[in-house]
Formats: sequence, C-alpha cells, structure tokens
Amino acid sequence: MLHVVKIATLNINGITSNTRMGMLENFLRNQDFDFSLLQEVTRADLTTFRRYTAHTNPGTDRRGTAILAKEELVLTDIRRIPSGRGIAATYN
Repeated sequence: MLHVVKIATLNINGITSNTRMGMLENFLRNQDFDFSLLQEVTRADLTTFRRYTAHTNPGTDRRGTAILAKEELVLTDIRRIPSGRGIAATYN
C-alpha cells in the first residue's frame, strides 16, 4: 500500500498570540500534515501542540525555524544552523 507523507511549509511571521497559535494548531490538525516546516519562529511555544513533537532552532536573532512532526513519526540526525535560519532532519 502506498503511503503519502503530507508536508507543509509555513512562514508564521513570529506569531505569539494564543488565538493565532490555536488557529495554526487547528489548521495543521485539520489538514492532517505529517510534518510542518516553520520559518520565523520567535517565542512561540510549539511544545503545546497536541499530536506533534516540536524540534526548534531559535538561533541568535530570535527568528528561528522549527519542524513539527506527528508524535508517531521519529526524526533522527537533527541538524541546526547556529543562526537559527535552518534546521534539517532525517525521517525513515
């Protein structure tokens, strides 16, 4: 059986309000993304997202990147650019 992996890439422009964070979480869950690649992550607490594990790279200028992966999907070999502008990982 064919397994399709759903990936989203989003520039969240530093959102921090609880309302917008809730909207983002609902969007990701409703679209059933396996992985979400986020840019411009500032002080957002992505660890509260249900069903997702957050791998963050805040960097030195507070405009970092992050990968959200469904809890059952394991990422390995996570690499972060010190500036925060890049993060990479291996899946399966």
